[in-house]
Amino acid sequence: MNLREARMKRQVTQWDLRLRAGINQSKVSLIERGYVQPSEEEKAAIAKALGLRVDEIEWAQAEAAA
Repeated sequence: MNLREARMKRQVTQWDLRLRAGINQSKVSLIERGYVQPSEEEKAAIAKALGLRVDEIEWAQAEAAA
């Protein structure tokens, strides 16, 4: 499941995820939409905040600017 699906399934808002993972809410949004790729540390923090392993989340690949 992708990040948004994982977050919604656990009824966690982007704001709550931001507080739990220590990541800016706007960055959470950008990660969910595939505009930015999270660092390995951010992936670990997000997964932990959602009670998942990093490999249980399908991380969107950031699109290269054309």
